[in-house]
Amino acid sequence: MTTSAPPPPSPSQPPNPAIGRRAPSRWIAPVVAAVVAAGAGIGVGWLLWSGPDSAASGTGLDNAAADAAGACQAWQRVPAFSALYNDEKDASSHFNRAVAAASLARTAAELDDRYKALGQAFQDIHMRLQTYDLEGAEAKAAHKKVTTLCAELDD
Repeated sequence: MTTSAPPPPSPSQPPNPAIGRRAPSRWIAPVVAAVVAAGAGIGVGWLLWSGPDSAASGTGLDNAAADAAGACQAWQRVPAFSALYNDEKDASSHFNRAVAAASLARTAAELDDRYKALGQAFQDIHMRLQTYDLEGAEAKAAHKKVTTLCAELDD
């Protein structure tokens, strides 16, 4: 026995939509356009208000000053060395922040001799971090020296 195929739909009957598929909405394009416009507006606003000489942007006329300021801003969030070598939850973050600050200070010193002392002090910190020489009076003195040099930048 042969089963017959279902009869084709009559021309007056609209085809059934596929199950699980939705027709494209007309509101997708305006929403995407609005998101792109908002992002562009925020970017333009940031450029206008930060200005070309913003120390935080690092794109101003004095990149060395921006790098030195960035190094010291990062250093302000590095606790005493005792927090870097213990099992504290944030020890890895503090360690990475100190290494990044040393890199910024080295860059500032390469660009401008005014930051040579800061760069050298941070390189001492960087060497101590690489060798885990973070205990004792010399380590505390190195930490204090960088903190003092950074405080002098704020003056």
